[in-house]
Amino acid sequence: MPELPTSLRAMARQALRRVVLDGAESTTGWVDSADADQWRQEVQQILQALDTAADHPR
Repeated sequence: MPELPTSLRAMARQALRRVVLDGAESTTGWVDSADADQWRQEVQQILQALDTAADHPR
């Protein structure tokens, strides 16, 4: 994960959390329902990386 400014990391986490909520339009609008679980897991991995980067600033 590239180093991101704190404010950008916070906005990215907020946006990603919003799109993975159950019933979010993103999972029904542009993610194939057969791929939704895998997509959600990948987004969770990105969120974990963003959280880890926030916990360990350089």
